[in-house]
This record gives sequence, C-alpha cells and structure tokens, in this order.
Amino acid sequence: MRRWLAVVLVSIMVIFALGQKVTIIANAIKGGKNSQVVDWFEKYIPEIEKELGITIELIQTGIRDEDFKARIVLDIKGGGGADILWIDGFWVPEFVEAGYLRPIDDILADIPAWKYYYEPMKAMGSYKGKTYLIPAGTDVRMIYYNKELFKKAGIPLPWQPKSWEDIIKTARIIKEKLPGVIPIQLNAGTEMGEATTMQGFFMVLLGAGGNLYDWETGKWIVKSSALKDTLNFYKQIYVDEKLGDAVLQVSPGAREKTFELFRQEKIAMYVEGTWFYTSVLNPNNPSWGFPDRDERIGWAAMPGRGKPGDPEFVSISGGTGFAVNVNCKNPKLVAEVLKRLLYVEPQLSYFQMKPFVSPRSDLADSCWTVNKDKFIAETSRALVKYTTFRPAFPVYPEISFQAQLLTERVVTGQMSVDKALEEFAKEVTRIVGKENVTEKP
Repeated sequence: MRRWLAVVLVSIMVIFALGQKVTIIANAIKGGKNSQVVDWFEKYIPEIEKELGITIELIQTGIRDEDFKARIVLDIKGGGGADILWIDGFWVPEFVEAGYLRPIDDILADIPAWKYYYEPMKAMGSYKGKTYLIPAGTDVRMIYYNKELFKKAGIPLPWQPKSWEDIIKTARIIKEKLPGVIPIQLNAGTEMGEATTMQGFFMVLLGAGGNLYDWETGKWIVKSSALKDTLNFYKQIYVDEKLGDAVLQVSPGAREKTFELFRQEKIAMYVEGTWFYTSVLNPNNPSWGFPDRDERIGWAAMPGRGKPGDPEFVSISGGTGFAVNVNCKNPKLVAEVLKRLLYVEPQLSYFQMKPFVSPRSDLADSCWTVNKDKFIAETSRALVKYTTFRPAFPVYPEISFQAQLLTERVVTGQMSVDKALEEFAKEVTRIVGKENVTEKP
C-alpha cells in the first residue's frame, strides 16, 4: 500500500512539474577548471530530468573564484540567477547578510540524507539559526609526519600526541637525534597568507579552547588567555627552543620552500590539510610527491593544549556545496532535484571522480571502497567530528591578515607576545569598531 502510494505521489509530482526548468550554476567547465564536477552533473542530470519530467540546465563557468562570486551577486541583484548555486561555504554569512540566499530548512525536511551529515558540517552551512548550504565535500587538518625520520629518531609508531607538550617533546627528540632536520613546520607570517591563519594559527588557537569570533555575541575576540597561549606556543617552537625555522616563514615563496624541504625529508612534522596529502605529496606530483607516500607519510590528529576543559583534538574545514537562490520560484522542485543528487549512489560516484573528505557519516566507509583511498576514509571518520570553520564575514580577510602578522611578529622576535597581542587588538578594533570587539578570560 505504501509503495503504491509513493508511486502515485511521484507520478502526480511529475505531471505537475512537466515542462518546468531548474538551473544550476557551478564554477566548473568541461575539460577545464573542476571538470570532474561537470562530468558528475552530466552523468545524473539526464536521469533526474527523465524521472521528474523537467529540464535541468547546468551553467558552466570555470573562472576565477572572485569573478564567479561577482557573477552570482550580479545575477541575484538583477532578480535572476540560477536556482541552485554550487558555492564555497565560506561565502554563506556574507551572502545571507546581503539577502542572496534562501533558507533551506524546509527543503532539508524532505531530504533523508541530511540526517547523516556530521554536526560540524551542518553548522558550516548555517548562519544565525538557519541552514543555507548542503556541503558537498570538505577537508580537514592534521599533523603529517615522516615515518622514516621518526624511526631514525627512535620515536614509536604510530604516533599520536595527546597535548601540545607531547608535540614539543617529540620535536626535541628530533632536534637532538637528527641534526639538519627541522622538527616541525607550523605556518606563521604574512608570506604564507591564509595558510598561516587556517593551517597554523587556528589549529593552535582552537586547541586552547579559543576562537577569533564569539558567535553568541557577534563580536571579534581581541584578547583572551587562549590567544596568549597560542602565541606562547609559537614562541616556544620558533624562538625559545628553535624547533622550527623562523627565517623560512618570512622568506619569499615560503610555502613552496616548506613543501620542498618536506619532500627532501628535512622537515619531520608539518601541520597541514587534506590537500597536502592528496595533491602536494601525491605520487604523481613531479615536484613534491612521494612515490611511496602511503607507506612513508603518517598523520596524527592535532591535539588540544592539554589542560582540563580543552578539546581533545581539533580541526578546521572548508568546502563547497549546494545553496538555493533567494529568487528561486519553485523550491519544492529544487528539493526533489537535490534529494536525488544526494542519494548514496550519485554521492559515491562524485567522490570517485573528485575525492574529498566526506561530510556524511554514511559515506565514510563507502568512499574508501570506491576510491580505494584509506586516507580519505580514516580522516573522515576520525576528524570531521572535531572540525569547525572560519568566521567568513566580509571583514574576515583583514582580520586574518592581522592574525598572520601577529604570528610573524612573535616568531621573528620583532615583538614580545604581550606587545604583539596589544597591536593585534588595536588593529582589529580599528577595522571593525570598538562596539564589535570583546575580551575573554
């Protein structure tokens, strides 16, 4: 009876939808940028069109991210634009504040797969209590380590630090046992750009139980014990014990240089993201890849500081996903399209074409089966539950630069921790206004 009723309901919906059109825009183009995304859409769009009796148009772009963003904004401001927007989750707060996105909580009520999304992934697509984005794929951050160097230094494997002190102890052993090897690379300084903020600064700050933004009050945090402990950790590594190379952080092309040093096995530990393993260290990368990457390179979750109340482990993520244009005229039909794109089979196909860390618990094991990528499966299961995301407001890039400068001033010895934090607070206050900053214990 239920099966018969479901068939009848779908049939009625198809008749009702007949002749209607749904549009999807993505920053991808066949044979060019994000070509796999186009291949995936083209594989499943015909099936969905046939089932629902509609037309689905995929608008391909393949341009600079900022140009893609500008195009979407212009389309929506003009009262148009695609129904479904394949966008960076980092844009959600800015787009919501500007009135560009439609809340999708009602749509998600009709999508069974939503219950499998990890809570941090749901939060990444949410803003001010409403959901605006369904994450399609994400990444996580961790500590990579060279197993062969660890073996030479007599460090037991597998390695998993439980606190910052464990990291420091390991770095000390490497410094003593392996002269010429940089024990740890923790990104610092403005030369590294956002890689400093996301791969370095945030990974330490979160471990101290801190953040740059207070989501409850809507204010930027300019002073806290977590910020101070974060800077002291940087100072311990780069100034006090010289467990990292401070000069390297501020040299031209710093990031590429650290990739090269890791490839030359002159860096033992490196705090980085999924992309580092899947792209930089990829065996097929002629510049920095390891032919025996899977055997030679290990990973460990980044631990919290180690004090009572601190997080056990931390990570921070980004990623793209599905959002719905505020100008969308037929959200129920869009819901039916999204529901089908989020079925397990299409999702497994997507991850096979373009491997990412899965934002869904029901896909973690399956993705390993499809991709034969143990790394993706293990990091999905282990780290997504701990992850968070950046406060992606329009002013964030300016705040991020101040965080980069904050680390640079400390690791190079330009300023004491207290003085650097004082300058950071002053500049952030100047950027956002006194009424938009706060202090924490």
